[in-house]
Amino acid sequence: MTDQLRIVQATSPTDMIAFMELPYRLYRGEPTWRPPLRMLQKEQFNPKKNMGLARLDVAYWLAKDGDKVIGRIASFVNHVHLEVHKDGSGHFGFLDTDAAYPDAQPMLLKQAEDWLRGKGMTAIGGPYNFSVNEECGMLVDGFDTPQMMMMPHGAARYPASMEAAGYAKAMDTYAFLGNTKDGYPRPPIVEKMQAYIDKSSSLSIRPMRKDAFEEEITLAMDIFNDAWSNNWNYIPYSDAQVQHMAREMRLLIDPAGFWFGEVDGVAKGFVLMLPNLNEAVRDLDGRLFPFNWARLLWRLKVSGVKSARIPLMGIRQDIQKKRSGSALMLSMFEACYGAMRPRGIHDVEMSWILEPNVDVQNMIRLSTASIYKTYRLYTKPL
Repeated sequence: MTDQLRIVQATSPTDMIAFMELPYRLYRGEPTWRPPLRMLQKEQFNPKKNMGLARLDVAYWLAKDGDKVIGRIASFVNHVHLEVHKDGSGHFGFLDTDAAYPDAQPMLLKQAEDWLRGKGMTAIGGPYNFSVNEECGMLVDGFDTPQMMMMPHGAARYPASMEAAGYAKAMDTYAFLGNTKDGYPRPPIVEKMQAYIDKSSSLSIRPMRKDAFEEEITLAMDIFNDAWSNNWNYIPYSDAQVQHMAREMRLLIDPAGFWFGEVDGVAKGFVLMLPNLNEAVRDLDGRLFPFNWARLLWRLKVSGVKSARIPLMGIRQDIQKKRSGSALMLSMFEACYGAMRPRGIHDVEMSWILEPNVDVQNMIRLSTASIYKTYRLYTKPL
């Protein structure tokens, strides 16, 4: 079957439609596949919408059997990553293949490697869609549950093929799942930390200010950039990306799930919980028109969803190792849970968390959450 396969670069609008449509065809009917909204996927590949693309050199590739598209991959050089980490590593992402073509994955990986080698890269890493600040990692454990919003879906066959192609683990990340209904009462240490906040004259938490939405997003992302700047493979959000994020997230953000922690009135931390959009769009095949937009609006604003994800949180470095930092983070978690539980939110994913980040893992476990999915980032020298 290898003789029938060919790898072609996706350069035309028709090619890019085929590139974006492939996962919807490959995974349709799988019980754990939640098709993301096509309009959001389209925006991810649009430089006018995804500001991060401005600092990438990217090539898109299709695997074909005749005229049938049976696989895809993107290869790219992320110049922000290279400026920060200076590791000579290019990246790949958006790797999906038809199970009937086992040779497609190694062929696509080789094409990405050859292209990056031609760009002067000395290593390849991924998957990143397109960066560490977006969907990243390959699912290696937890295939029995659907992916939450802004998290990747994956086939159980992919990891073994990565290893066969010479790729090794660079880092694992975890997704934790907690139940805000069954997880009460909280452990005594959580109650103790909340009491510490209540008694303190300098520590406090507050919900986001509705009348200053963009300013609050900017503040949160400034905290995020400081909090995670020493994280593995971290790259900062640019001002343009933050402004775009504020516009894109406005309809999803519920102030009840967006909390700040302050020291003497200065914001030092935040937690953002979002309703799980993937639950709301589970049977829409990624399409909003002509009538699905009404169903989505009803599910998000009226009937509600039962699950949520905390995709963003952080505590400034100057208090990360202090009791005040731990107390603020735990109190913000509890504020989110307490405010969202009456809205019907029971299952909350906290992701993703780096394998070596034991401090954050231990804090999350205090909310009775546990690891339920593992994602792997791979590397290979070129």
